[in-house]
Parts: sequence; C-alpha cells; structure tokens
Amino acid sequence: MRQIMLSLLLLTAASSSAFRAADARKPGQPGRNPIVRVVTVSQAELQRKSNDPLNETMTRLNQAASFQPDIACLPELFANRPPEPVPGPVTARLAAWAREHSAYLVFGLKTRMSGGVYNSAILIDRKGQIIGQYNKIHPTEGELQDGTRPGDVEPLVFETDFGTIGVQICFDVNWWDVWKRLKQKGAKIIFFPSAYPAARQLSALALMNQYYVVSSTMRGSSGIYDISGEVVASSGQYQQWAGAALPLGKRLFETDYHLDKVREIQQKYGSKVAVTWFHDDSWFTLASLDPDLTVEDVISEFGLTPLDDYRVRAAAAINKARTDAARAKPAE
Repeated sequence: MRQIMLSLLLLTAASSSAFRAADARKPGQPGRNPIVRVVTVSQAELQRKSNDPLNETMTRLNQAASFQPDIACLPELFANRPPEPVPGPVTARLAAWAREHSAYLVFGLKTRMSGGVYNSAILIDRKGQIIGQYNKIHPTEGELQDGTRPGDVEPLVFETDFGTIGVQICFDVNWWDVWKRLKQKGAKIIFFPSAYPAARQLSALALMNQYYVVSSTMRGSSGIYDISGEVVASSGQYQQWAGAALPLGKRLFETDYHLDKVREIQQKYGSKVAVTWFHDDSWFTLASLDPDLTVEDVISEFGLTPLDDYRVRAAAAINKARTDAARAKPAE
C-alpha cells in the first residue's frame, strides 16, 4: 500500500510540474509551445427557465472564469435577442468580461449589417476588442425563410496570440469539405457555437483533420475534443461548463518505425511530454507539456514522421511500385 501511495504521489507531482511553467506565464505570452486553456459553456436547462438567458449564461461564464481560460466559447444565438449591430449592447457586455479576465471570447449572436441579418459568431480579444466576425455559411431552411442570409462561401480563420483558430456554427457541421479547408488554412482549434452537440460528427471531424474542436451548445453537453476525436472534457448535470488545457502542438503518428524512438523520447523528456497510445489502431499521439519545447523539436531530433506525412510517403512508394510494375510488364 505504501508503494502504491508513493507512486500516486510521484505521478501527481510529475503532472503538476509539467503544467507549472505554462500556468505561470502571463496571458498573451504562450511560449514556443502554446498550452491553451479553453472553456466552453452549455445552456442546458436554461431555455425552459428564462426567456432572456443572457444573465444566466453570464453567471455560468463567470463560474468558468475560475479556470483562468485563454479563450471561452458561448452557444449559437445564446442571448436570444433581436438582431443587433456589431458593436452593440451584447458585444459591449462581453467585451467587458474579456477585458476583466484577459481572455478571448467566441459567442453566437444574431447580427444586422449592410441591411441584412446574419447568424454570426463574434471573436473578442483579451483587451475587449472585436477582432473577428464569422457569418454562418449554411443557415437552415427555417433560418432562410425567416430572413437570415448565408455568409460568404470561404471559411474564415482568425489569428490569436496562441495560434490560428476557426469557427463553424451548428448546421455548418454537415459540410465536411469546409472543415478540411480550415485545416488547410492552419486552424489548430475549431470553435462550434451550436444549438445541439453534434457529438458523433465533431468527433469524426476532429480526427479526420487532427485539430481540436470546442462545441458550445444551447442544449445537451458542450464538449472539447482532442485531435484523436476523444472527448477531453464535457459539461453535464453537475457542471454546465467544461475546461481543458490543450497543447496545440500535439501530433498523431502511426506506430510503424516509431516504437524504439518513443521509448527514447520518454526516457529523455519524462514528464515534459505526454504519449497516448491507441493500441487497437496502431497509433499514438505526442504532446509537449513544456511551453518551451515543441513537438516539432522532438520530431526533428528523433526523425519522427507524423501520420499525414507517413501517408504521403507511403502513397508515393505505392505509386512508384505501380509505375515500375507497369514498365516491367512485357509487351503483348
């Protein structure tokens, strides 16, 4: 029993030390390897209680501030207000929250601009400045009938002090090519203000594109998805918000040609890195928990090949073998 307790104490100490440097940093100084503290809020059980959910949602957001997030996300059309310009009353209130907590904030809002109405997501920075607006590309048929206009076809990405992010809203989840485009544009986290969780789809999209996805929902659980598609954290009955620390440099690998290298990495870097095995898939993820050590550093040092690059390499070898076989085939 004493040996078990000692092992648990050592494991806890290692985990704590891995995040100590990240937690000690000042907001806006994420280091070479950003470890981003993300919060998402659910409005589950609010809709039947209040016709004006803004105040109650802000109460939940204030509770979530204890997590000291770098960025927080609220649901689609969370304030249940008529269309308003940007800036406007809701954005002013949320800008004050962002300034107070030195955190970015993404939230859904019905907006009016250039004579049209849009289902939008607004991005506010740590200083309370509006730095982005994404208009839902794919409104539902019901929204179109009510006068909501579709946004521009090209999805947007936004630059923060910790990296590039993207936004999609609710019904947008059904257009997977747009999510792939966000990956191509360099997005590391996709924020998903929504009416519903879309959990199965978000898990698949996170894995297919190997980025984090953060959903914030009117009903059901809000979730934070790993690059592997696994749920990192979710809201629920006992807490209607969730938070997670996300190492943005995490990468996914095939086990082929890597097992001995991973042992060497673990031996050298110990608690500075986290390796998660997906035994049935012959995969693993590698993350750095040190803000000054990047996964790219480790990739270069140990000659690792991320899964996407491995598939490209394997496809080239297969195509070459096919071409060589065709050339060697005797003429009939």
